[in-house]
Amino acid sequence: MRFYCGIDLHAKDCFLCVIDDQDKIHLKSKVPNHLPSILDRLEAFSPRPSVVVESTLNWYWLVDGLEGAGFEVKLAHTLGLYMITGAKVKTDRRDAFSLARLLRLGAIPEAYIYPKDRRPIRDLLRRRNRLVSVRGSGYAALSRALLQHGIFGYSQDQIKQFGEQQISEHFDLLADRCHCLLELERIRLYTRQIKILEELILGTVVDQPLFDLLQTIPGVGKILGLTIFYEVGDIGRFQSPKHFCSYARVVPGIAQSANVSKRARGSKQGNPHLKWAFCQAAVQATRYHGSIRKFRQKHLARRRSKARKLISLCIVAHKLAIGAYYVLKDEVAFNKELMFDS
Repeated sequence: MRFYCGIDLHAKDCFLCVIDDQDKIHLKSKVPNHLPSILDRLEAFSPRPSVVVESTLNWYWLVDGLEGAGFEVKLAHTLGLYMITGAKVKTDRRDAFSLARLLRLGAIPEAYIYPKDRRPIRDLLRRRNRLVSVRGSGYAALSRALLQHGIFGYSQDQIKQFGEQQISEHFDLLADRCHCLLELERIRLYTRQIKILEELILGTVVDQPLFDLLQTIPGVGKILGLTIFYEVGDIGRFQSPKHFCSYARVVPGIAQSANVSKRARGSKQGNPHLKWAFCQAAVQATRYHGSIRKFRQKHLARRRSKARKLISLCIVAHKLAIGAYYVLKDEVAFNKELMFDS
């Protein structure tokens, strides 16, 4: 007899359900998020149950603890759990049972358990990208304040150079100056934090040949190279470039019925950080590489829709993602002539 355990994980507690080969329930228990308490309940079974945990935002400690204790653990992809998310009656008890039953049937939509030793750098890179995004909202707030007061003619790069003197020159009222000075202070805070994170990340990363090879991709520097390297993890988990590009969210969705097929909006499944990295690389590659700029202009000329600029940029990002797949898999430098001149 084999046992299967489904764990419905929450912020403060979790619900455990253990079943056997016949779907007979042997344990239903709500347990606080305390690893020894969870292990006590699972170690009472012989043989040890296989365990599945839903991929919630706080799965790290539980999966690491169970693997460290010798349990066979799978991480369930939340978007694929239609048996749970689409259920008419949804309770913790039913969710845990459904997880255990799907595990018994071999029907768990598995999520990738990212290696524990590489998670800290990946999460620091995500934090840095988040700070860059928030800092951008500060620059946008300064730009809006200038436009609201009829101050035109400043480019984005010029606004980034603004200091207290320029703000005092343009805004007479104390309230307006206060608003802009607060935004300026916030921007400087985020800039300092971004610099600290970059120094920490670059100082911690051990030299990796693959990291150097990723920087041969047009538009990819140190930060984008690190982002791609740490977000991908094991390139062997992707069967082909198609699977990798789908995960990186650089391919369009398709809506097809009978003989009608059209492009659809993406479902946002995949890795948004990889999509950001390849789109940023596409912007830089188009700007500084003539052959890539020519490739984009060719696809730009084929389209007349309002979204043609975005579509042509995504096509470049798709090409870069295909190249990144082979760089990581074959451990070779990026071949620009093969990707863009053929």
